[in-house]
Amino acid sequence: MVPIIRTALTLVLAAAPLIGASANPLAGTWRANQAGQSVEITLSPDGTFARRDRAPDGTAMTVSGHWTLNGSGPWLRLVVEDWAPRRACGLFGCTDIRMLPGETYRYILRDDDRLMLEDTGGRTEFQRAG
Repeated sequence: MVPIIRTALTLVLAAAPLIGASANPLAGTWRANQAGQSVEITLSPDGTFARRDRAPDGTAMTVSGHWTLNGSGPWLRLVVEDWAPRRACGLFGCTDIRMLPGETYRYILRDDDRLMLEDTGGRTEFQRAG
């Protein structure tokens, strides 16, 4: 009987991080197109994110890390941990691409399928994908 209880307890504890994980309404994949640039960001229930940007000329950039909701206000914080590419090369050689350690956005969620993100660079409206 003890091995059965131990197994059941192990399964419950293993599943604990998943309970309520999808409760955050921001979790999901969001897409935006603005001025010829497309952006797709996936905010995973486990707190990780991946953002894929594509410029009008087809140049792509991927950024990933962790996300949280900060403070009592509507603040989305992205902590950047990795990105690609890390170098850009042109006619005059190559240079490192540097990233800020994080980004903070004021967010507004409308009708559960539209997400507005706003920072000092302006406002971008995303649509929930699928």
